[in-house]
Amino acid sequence: IAGLLADASPEGQARLQAILRQYPLGRRRGGLGRPQDVADAVVFLASERAQWITGQVLSVNGGYAML
Repeated sequence: IAGLLADASPEGQARLQAILRQYPLGRRRGGLGRPQDVADAVVFLASERAQWITGQVLSVNGGYAML
C-alpha cells in the first residue's frame, strides 16, 4: 500500500499544506481520504478475493494519479 500523505511530522505536514495548495486533492472523491480508506484496501488484499494479486503497489489516492 503506497500512502501519499502519511508523514505526520511537522515537516511532513508543511509538505502536505504545500501539496494541498498546488493540487486539487479530494476533488475527485469529494474530500481527503481517511485512514479507513487505506484499511479497507488492506483488508481486501488480505482476503481470499485478492489471491491472484501479487507483486503490485496499490495506490489508495482518491484519483490523485489521474491529475
